[in-house]
Amino acid sequence: MKRTLSFFSRGRIRPLLFGEPLNGRDRSVLLRQMKGRVFDPSLVSAVVRRCPKGFPAVIQCAPLKKGKPFPTSFWLTCPWLVRLCGMRESEGAVSVLEETLKMNRAQWTSYHCDAARIRILSLTPAERRFLQRFRAKTWRALSKGGVGGIDYRRGGGVKCLHLQVASWLAVGRHPAKELLQRMMLPRVCDASSKWECICSF
Repeated sequence: MKRTLSFFSRGRIRPLLFGEPLNGRDRSVLLRQMKGRVFDPSLVSAVVRRCPKGFPAVIQCAPLKKGKPFPTSFWLTCPWLVRLCGMRESEGAVSVLEETLKMNRAQWTSYHCDAARIRILSLTPAERRFLQRFRAKTWRALSKGGVGGIDYRRGGGVKCLHLQVASWLAVGRHPAKELLQRMMLPRVCDASSKWECICSF
């Protein structure tokens, strides 16, 4: 275990697959947006999607946390969208998505498989070699984990709306894209100051 922790704590630069590196303002905004939620800023690799007002809405996360798989590649940070997802979930959105999965399982499985590829490609070449050689179990977990770490070999799944929306907004496609577009309206808040995005600099 010590070998794993020492290897992954050297501050290696990860491939930037999506988005852009965080700037000083982004870090401050994210801390405000994620207030009250379990959040480790060291896992953030990039801002993948911004709202029209320029604030982070979706971030990309590192595929490993202390040498262990971190299942969420894309994290929804926009407080308005997080709240909207919660509202839609209370209205049965997850059940509706699960029905679309049953009707189009092949596309969902392919989508989860692509999410696993994204997670693998987010590793540095040195990390990939290390995991394949010394941490086969971790490598297998990363390879079979789709969106949110869901095992795509068993047909995938939905898990939660927040996860699906973050992935859709990050990569620009989703097996239930049209449904998500209808669910997630209005997609922009009326005032950033109401949603923990305005910070004092």
